[in-house]
Amino acid sequence: MTGLRYLLSLLLPASIYVGLLSHGPWAYAALAFAFGLVPLLEAVLPTFAANLSETQRAERLRQPWYDVLVLVQIPLHLGAIVLFLMVVPEDRAAGDLTSLVGHITAMGVSCGSLAINIAHELGHRPNGMYQRLAQGLLVTTLYGQFFIDHNLGHHKNVATPEDASTARYGEVLYNFWFRSIIGVWQTAWRLKPGLMALLFSAEVLMLLGIWMSAPLAFVPFLLASLMGILLLETVNYIEHYGLLRAKVSEFRYENAQPIHSWNSNHPLGRFMLFELTRHSDHHANPYKPYPVLDHFDEAPQMPAGYPAMMVLAAVPPIWFRVMNPRLKPATSC
Repeated sequence: MTGLRYLLSLLLPASIYVGLLSHGPWAYAALAFAFGLVPLLEAVLPTFAANLSETQRAERLRQPWYDVLVLVQIPLHLGAIVLFLMVVPEDRAAGDLTSLVGHITAMGVSCGSLAINIAHELGHRPNGMYQRLAQGLLVTTLYGQFFIDHNLGHHKNVATPEDASTARYGEVLYNFWFRSIIGVWQTAWRLKPGLMALLFSAEVLMLLGIWMSAPLAFVPFLLASLMGILLLETVNYIEHYGLLRAKVSEFRYENAQPIHSWNSNHPLGRFMLFELTRHSDHHANPYKPYPVLDHFDEAPQMPAGYPAMMVLAAVPPIWFRVMNPRLKPATSC
């Protein structure tokens, strides 16, 4: 029955659809839910750090329920795109700027959560079909390069100066956005130029389709995709800020351990984001599916859940005041 907790993952798409189907202030429902209500609730809810027994772990790996909950997010995201392409031209025709911006934020949350987060989970599975689904989802956010860089670059070089997606000690979020996005693009073309060309071509074709079918939604969709990308990169920022692996020889670093990623056991983030917040175990064991990820006592712990930490990162002086004292000199860069 504990698997029912992951039904909380449906709350985020519900808020997205409320936003897309509403006008005026209610168009911001997804933004208000993700970065308003959830942080407030996680500030009062207790953290949940218990790990599964071996029997529970084996049972979860046998049950299809956990994959079904992930896969159902895909048609929800695709439906959000269709709805977005329908309502945004109406916003622009009516001159309703308030609703237009709200609908862009709803689509941005869908790109960042229903698409990129699900693509992250599926992209680590050895199943070829799941990996193709991950690539397709990333194409809908115009960030196909993430699949290549994350799996072949980030996981190899995490918590080292060679990784564009690891935030450095004292680095401001907004500088990190530029450095990471450029670095991910460069790494993807360098490591897999053939696949990158295919993904980029698919993105161009999708944009062409949007331009032809709903031209008034073209620029808003670009803005929503950008928001989704920036949400992802903000997550990258908070997940690895200031952590550094020791160099054990001229050519290699120590293996990635739980101490090289920030962890969060705040319950809503855990269950709504498919355990993305147990990031320490994910990097130590990248092929583990989400329902069996573990808590490690030695992993550095965030003082709040993901949504609250993302908001905090947007205010660098406060972020540094909260996070820098938590970094040990031996592990910070």
